[in-house]
Amino acid sequence: MKITLAFTCVIVLTASMIARAEAITVASWNIENWNTHFEAHRASTRPIAENPQVKEILTDLRKANDEDNWEVSQVMLDPKFAPDIIVMEEACDQDDLRYFNHRWLNDAYDTAIQFPTNSDRHQNLDLLARKGFKILERRDRYYLEPDAVGNERGGRLFARGPAFVKVKSPGGFVFWIGVTHMKSKNVGTSTSSKLGADEKQKSIEATKWRNREAARTHEIMKELQSAGPKEVILLGDMNDSVGLDQYEPQAGGDAIMNLVGPAADGFTLATQPLVDAKQFSFNGYWRTEHRELIDHAVVSSAMKPHVKSVQLFQDGWTPVASDHFPLMVRLSSE
Repeated sequence: MKITLAFTCVIVLTASMIARAEAITVASWNIENWNTHFEAHRASTRPIAENPQVKEILTDLRKANDEDNWEVSQVMLDPKFAPDIIVMEEACDQDDLRYFNHRWLNDAYDTAIQFPTNSDRHQNLDLLARKGFKILERRDRYYLEPDAVGNERGGRLFARGPAFVKVKSPGGFVFWIGVTHMKSKNVGTSTSSKLGADEKQKSIEATKWRNREAARTHEIMKELQSAGPKEVILLGDMNDSVGLDQYEPQAGGDAIMNLVGPAADGFTLATQPLVDAKQFSFNGYWRTEHRELIDHAVVSSAMKPHVKSVQLFQDGWTPVASDHFPLMVRLSSE
């Protein structure tokens, strides 16, 4: 009788533990020039919008904007995607993000954040989180850090990120999630043999800059891991694929590997299986010449066991909604 009772207690306890495990989907998506999708909406609130000629122009612009935003919303609301937390690059301004969530997502998300950056082109870093996910802390002031070397835009290291939040899931799982949009390659490498000396030097300098960003971002992830919790995930558009391109050997090495850091630090590239499968996240619509896997996720050693799957979402409206495919990471709290 005692054995039966003890066995029953174990079964009940095990079932309770399983019930508490949460499935959490986090995602990253570069939505090309998303800020431009709100031009008609913003203009409609200004006095000039009452001008008959302007009204006609705004009508046509609104149709184009609405189509673009509808396509983006169809991706986000797709039941096969529908992330709990999504971070975005080339994202819109704060007011437009709230408007989009209300108008196009039917208030699917409770939290809408535009992180501060040094971008002067309204290419922001944004975050949307569903009801029940609480932001406990924000670490989003890294954009103020100086660049010891200096760069073409001035004296600050980061153009667009990184930014991190400590989040608590509805079930109590606490982790750091971050987003970044690293420096672009500036000059396309596929035609580099035809580039002049000045253009090649610009590409080298851009690569050095991206590597400085990568190295510092790795240190930031280590700092967050030390501060706790140890579960850290960074997602974003890294503007680089795994492996050395022709400028990286003379510009500090592979930026992705510098972002991940040495094995002793315990961080891993969660998107490595996608690399091995030769998948690409930059789709480029009909332009096929630059297709690469440049959207990645990096996780700490404590977060790695929680990662159950990593995939690119390529379905429905993804080929037309942006030139990038969304990156989707399935997590389990247990």
